[in-house]
Amino acid sequence: MNFKLVNNKINKLIKSGKVNPNIGTAMKSVPVIIESVNEHAKTHGITLEQAQIFVNNSEIMFNQGNRNMYLSNDGSATVIIENKRLISAYGKELFNPGIIAILEVIENVRRK
Repeated sequence: MNFKLVNNKINKLIKSGKVNPNIGTAMKSVPVIIESVNEHAKTHGITLEQAQIFVNNSEIMFNQGNRNMYLSNDGSATVIIENKRLISAYGKELFNPGIIAILEVIENVRRK
């Protein structure tokens, strides 16, 4: 996948106000094994097993400094890099319009 093109298109979405400017930089997903979970990560009803599937099935992740947000078609999981601690996870039913727009970008770039 052309991640430079993905980032360029996401930057346009950020400038238009459709995507949160804190989304981070898109890059090829490098899955990790989640080693722990904080309480906030449980607020959306996602289990550790589900979050690990989101990580494992992600084609793309967003580097956000000390954490990576893994995005799959089924859900998202944000993991602290240093200790592999899950800090947030939610299923596709909670995707906001910005995340849906990002998934559309990914699909369009994949088709090229």
